[in-house]
Amino acid sequence: MHVMITGGTGFIGYHTARALLAAGHTVSLLVRSVDKLYKLYGDDCELGYTRGDITDADAVRRALAGCDAVIHTAAMVSTKASDAQRVYDTNVQGCKTVIGNALESGVKTVVHVSSVTALYDPKARILDENSPPGAASNAYGRSKVACEKYVRGLKARGKRIYITYPATVIGPDDPALTEPHVGMRGFLSMFVPHMPSGNQYVDVRDVAEIHLRLLERRPASGNYTVGGHYVPWTELGPLLERLTGRKLLKLPLLPGPMRLAGRIVDQVNRFYPIETPISEEAMEYATNWVRLDNSKVERTLDFSFRPVEQTMADTVSWLYRAGHINKRQAGVLARH
Repeated sequence: MHVMITGGTGFIGYHTARALLAAGHTVSLLVRSVDKLYKLYGDDCELGYTRGDITDADAVRRALAGCDAVIHTAAMVSTKASDAQRVYDTNVQGCKTVIGNALESGVKTVVHVSSVTALYDPKARILDENSPPGAASNAYGRSKVACEKYVRGLKARGKRIYITYPATVIGPDDPALTEPHVGMRGFLSMFVPHMPSGNQYVDVRDVAEIHLRLLERRPASGNYTVGGHYVPWTELGPLLERLTGRKLLKLPLLPGPMRLAGRIVDQVNRFYPIETPISEEAMEYATNWVRLDNSKVERTLDFSFRPVEQTMADTVSWLYRAGHINKRQAGVLARH
């Protein structure tokens, strides 16, 4: 199978491309930076590529030529107020350009990689394949909801359209330091929050394997929530302590002040961008997480998520090897 991937130099796209190549499929990428592609995959990588942006219809059509399937993972992410409209326009137009052109061409299978953001409802008991689109407030969230509505509205005879909704994605070999990894670095270098609610972690390698199985097993078109493992905040600190062999600072926090902190950081970021996992949206999720149900993906694809302990250990070991944390912060995992 020949598969085109957007966002192939990003975290999920990179691991998905690797999984497809390992399974014997051919892969081509739509990329803005060829230098970044070669730096990530190596000069001898067995990848085709087209230089261009997801909003460039001509480049997208060239990238789609001869493809059997497309996996759309690319999205613009920025918390800067000045980027808000560009984030929304890029993500929505990019989704329509990539998926719309794929369905008009000979592509038979489309995987749209969405996010828990597209479904999030603080009043819901659980999120699954039947959950309606959410009602996000920031530009990125609104763009994911708009993309969600567009893809759900498509009717393509004889073709398969899948939407996946990963929860908090972590794991080794992140081409850039994504927000969940910034958070993990903070847990190991500063403190672990000790408060109500929790977070749901899914290994990027599991997300990639799910995308592979969707292409190879070809179930009926549909939505797949990819939640992984729920970890209460009160259990995260002890879990990381067992893995690293360290004693971590576990700081008691209240939900209200955390959400206020997120709003303050968002205001500061409008003028002085800072690298932090704290934002109003992130704190809403952190203090009021709604679990994603794994039942459909486990049942339909005969899939089992790897243990969260393995994912956490591999993540911490990689953070150390990549120079994002020091030996003391990695603890015994610095030896792995």
